[in-house]
Amino acid sequence: MYTMQATASETKGKLKEALQKLGSKLSMEFSPEKAEVAAAYLEELMRWNRAYNLVGRKLTADDLLVLFIDSLTPLVFNELFRQEKVYEYVDIGSGAGMPGIPLYLLGGPFPITLVESQRKKITFLRHVIRKLDMSGASVYAGRLESMVKDEDYVNNYDVGLARAVMDPGRLCRLARPLIAEGGRLVLFIGRTDAEKVRKEGVIMEKSGWQLEAVRSTQRLVGRDNYLAVLRKAAPHAKASSAAQNRANALVR
Repeated sequence: MYTMQATASETKGKLKEALQKLGSKLSMEFSPEKAEVAAAYLEELMRWNRAYNLVGRKLTADDLLVLFIDSLTPLVFNELFRQEKVYEYVDIGSGAGMPGIPLYLLGGPFPITLVESQRKKITFLRHVIRKLDMSGASVYAGRLESMVKDEDYVNNYDVGLARAVMDPGRLCRLARPLIAEGGRLVLFIGRTDAEKVRKEGVIMEKSGWQLEAVRSTQRLVGRDNYLAVLRKAAPHAKASSAAQNRANALVR
């Protein structure tokens, strides 16, 4: 049986190897310093999860590592993370910080708000922000439904992130007030929801979302999951046939 220290050391080695492989596929390099901070986050998550069941006590260190690497897949969209302009990000239903914290640590730093309503997870997020000196990160302690009613957050974010929160259509409706005009919403979804998003592209355009991409993460992490990117636009009473053709061509 591994000790906590041995498990952390082993996980750190696996993390560095996984980051090297992912970086090669993304044509980017993660510095040793960033890898060290990422390992510190994973160590804290493993420790807190054993005590407070943040993401499920049955998940092993390897399982958490897989979730961490999967959180980095949006880096494939260069225009969302490698801009000279400083974007504001919001991680909706952040849970224990994924995908927001991995993206901040390896793709940032940048301003990000982690939205979470469960007290033990809020406490963990605030602890990690302090411990890792994540000066650009903050926590919204509450539900999305309450956040969208606060004028301080309306039209405030350039990029929204959401992983396994709720049905994509409902999420788009609820989160829309937070995203600035022209901003993007990045959804982590499975194959079934990817097909659903593709087929509902025209419906989403009528409600103010233009489907820009649906991309498999198979090449990056070896898992049959997808990322959908939608851009906030003015609602259209009648969507164009070109929009449907564009949506039909997006799933790869």
